[in-house]
Amino acid sequence: MMSFEEFAENVVKEIRAKLGGAFQIKEHNVIKNNNVKRAGIAVMKNEEDIGPCVYLDEFYREYESNGMRFDEIVDEVYRLIMKHKEEIPDVDISGFRDWETAHGDIYMKLINAEQNKELLEKIPHRIFMDLAVVYYAVARDHEQEDIGTILLYNEHMEMWGQNEENLYQTAMINMRTDGEANLVSIENIIRRVLPNEDISLGLGGHRRDISMYILTNSRKRFEAAEILDKKTLRMIADEVGDGFIVLPSSVHETIILPPKDEKEYGMLKGMVREVNDTQVDIEERLSYHVYMYSRDEEVLKIVA
Repeated sequence: MMSFEEFAENVVKEIRAKLGGAFQIKEHNVIKNNNVKRAGIAVMKNEEDIGPCVYLDEFYREYESNGMRFDEIVDEVYRLIMKHKEEIPDVDISGFRDWETAHGDIYMKLINAEQNKELLEKIPHRIFMDLAVVYYAVARDHEQEDIGTILLYNEHMEMWGQNEENLYQTAMINMRTDGEANLVSIENIIRRVLPNEDISLGLGGHRRDISMYILTNSRKRFEAAEILDKKTLRMIADEVGDGFIVLPSSVHETIILPPKDEKEYGMLKGMVREVNDTQVDIEERLSYHVYMYSRDEEVLKIVA
């Protein structure tokens, strides 16, 4: 039986033969968030295009377990490529090489530092508690429509002649230019869905605390980065109370709770762990810790 490397090499070879030069095909290996490693086939119109990628990991598992024959896998990968051939975006990356053009599309996101040590060696970043601030650019087509994101590597920073501090300041400005952060009450969300229900009643008719918020922004992408803005943290403290709690729901959002007794921190940490392990995809997990905001110090800190 072929190793994964041999399997991927042979699939690429067969797909190239089937396509007959219609598209550029090459192996595409990436390290995704939380050290999730994926191997696949990138499909491009030319060397500078950004195109869809068909990942081969699941196909190899099918091959290993005799769920699919090799020729069936090649046929299915070819079918997927042909299905998506019209979706290869018409991306103009010429402006991406110029900082003056690209800087307006630079943003930041938070990822877990420990889980991404290998990736962090290759990308500009800064440590924030147990997290790392990293940077991405919004990819746009010729109509300037947002079609995805590009993680920024050290080579991008060198190409632009910029340092990490400049990336951070640029990304923070862009985040605020897009609009202020917003606290959305989970109670209000539920009341819109269930207007006639008394949602404060739990089992046995006991009252329950439903004062919980989701921190959002206008982009609806990598919203956990909002906790980097000290102005946003002060806004939350004004609305929810000094000593509020931040639960890292995922790379895309955080949950805000009013101040809690220290005796509850352990329970909250257990809740974060359970939700991460059962509800959040591994590539979207942010942290297993619980954070608390101190207005006196104007910082978030790990409390559990």
